[in-house]
Amino acid sequence: FGGTSLADPDRIRHVTSLLDAREPPLAVVVSAMSGVTDRLLGLAERAPSSENDLDEHLQALRDDQRAVVTNLLDGEAAASVLRTLDADVDDLADVLRATRLMGTAPNTTRELVAGYGELWSARVLGSVLRARGLSVAVCDAREVLVVTHEDLGPVVDWEATRERFAKWRADHADADVIVATGFIAATPDGVPTTLGRNGSDHSAAIFASLLGAESLTIWTDTDGVMSADPQYVPDARRLDSISYEEAMEMAYFGASVIHPRTLAPAVEHEIPITIRNTFAPERPGTRIHLDGDGASVVKGFSTIDDVALLNLEGSGMIGVPGIARRLFDALEDEGVSVILISQGSSEHSICFAVPQAQATVAREA
Repeated sequence: FGGTSLADPDRIRHVTSLLDAREPPLAVVVSAMSGVTDRLLGLAERAPSSENDLDEHLQALRDDQRAVVTNLLDGEAAASVLRTLDADVDDLADVLRATRLMGTAPNTTRELVAGYGELWSARVLGSVLRARGLSVAVCDAREVLVVTHEDLGPVVDWEATRERFAKWRADHADADVIVATGFIAATPDGVPTTLGRNGSDHSAAIFASLLGAESLTIWTDTDGVMSADPQYVPDARRLDSISYEEAMEMAYFGASVIHPRTLAPAVEHEIPITIRNTFAPERPGTRIHLDGDGASVVKGFSTIDDVALLNLEGSGMIGVPGIARRLFDALEDEGVSVILISQGSSEHSICFAVPQAQATVAREA
């Protein structure tokens, strides 16, 4: 469930009603409540230079979280979650104070601070489900998911992750429902990190793989995968079914409803993925599996913003072997990610697309 699906107490109650319709065993992966991650990152970014208002913003965030807890829970269940929340806020205050003293917010600090929202969501939802009589275990993904960060993003260390998850699962074997944090993970050294913005979908696919899930449903605020971005194409329609390959192409080329890295763990184990609308659960959504729908050749159109086109051309390139290799070797040496390649049949020119932020580096390379 994404952040908009958990935006307030009423939405969290709605999520529990959706889960009531599912038979255990069940695993639920949650994002932070809508807006919480941005507020946490804002604290980390202001910490090096802020003098007075940091505590005020942190306490406002704490008060908002306390209001959610007391709205949904009572008695010892509420008291237990509130004690943990207060301890987290105290830890955050210490981290932000240290950041202010250092005068800089290193990436490790930002990653640590950003992940608290998922912990709060998981604990609240876990407690709400326990209050409904379910046996629930809350999994802090930093205890089990091990990732390394490479040029193209986070890479899961599957061997270490499977080993840690097997131990965690053995310790919580009696749970009918697992509520796991999305977005967050740890490095091989145990340092808290994240899977990047919108990484909770990726987390869900990782947990689906670890558990050998029968299926994965991603609940979001759209009806499924659309044939085009409705902001640009008002009459875009929902796709009933697409293949893994089609979904990957659309994800990498700008279809924001799917996180590009979500699909890989599911593809490996042939786990079907369904994208559904939390706000309209009666709608079927889009199913992503091996074959998709063969009724139409073209499934959709996608767009990527902030892209630069570069062109390498000259008569001296015609018939000369190795030009493309030399070009892309030069770009690789500078860590430039190439999105699209086109070469004229005359071999006179090669055109390629790169992220706008890397355009100058690519041209110089």
